Amino acid sequence: MSDFNGTVRVGGFELHIKDGHGLLPKGTVLSKAGAPRKGLRSSGRNIHVKEIRNAGAYGPGAVAGRVVEALGNNVAAGLLGVAQDRPGRWVKGTDRPSEENRAKLADLDSLVGQLLAVFTPAQAALWLEGQDPFLQARPIDVFRFEGPARLIEAMKAYEQGAFA
Repeated sequence: MSDFNGTVRVGGFELHIKDGHGLLPKGTVLSKAGAPRKGLRSSGRNIHVKEIRNAGAYGPGAVAGRVVEALGNNVAAGLLGVAQDRPGRWVKGTDRPSEENRAKLADLDSLVGQLLAVFTPAQAALWLEGQDPFLQARPIDVFRFEGPARLIEAMKAYEQGAFA
């Protein structure tokens, strides 16, 4: 291993290896836990989160309402992998999603927010249904099988002009 030269990806960072030793990118610092961090600098103030309130806008009914309003009930149900009547029942408050479905709702809500921040609604629909070169698949399929992380990464690449 001491003769290895090349680049490996570790925790979102490209680590350059020369003669078996890792070279961190310029500006990278090691955190106390030893994980690389880039660009994080203290503002001199420590922020302490003492509590997080249960705000109604983040409740399952409100989140389901945003998702259903943006995508429609049937598309939301399909992406969440639930029966078509479920999202509507969550919006009305006649049923509550399981913990697993609450997590899926949060992921879908985050994805819709990112989509509408990057694209117009028409562009977002086309992008979800089309083949994406970064994902090498249809984004809607990647979401169904992997969740939103790779889609959000692809949208950031699109915003930065990676496909121009």
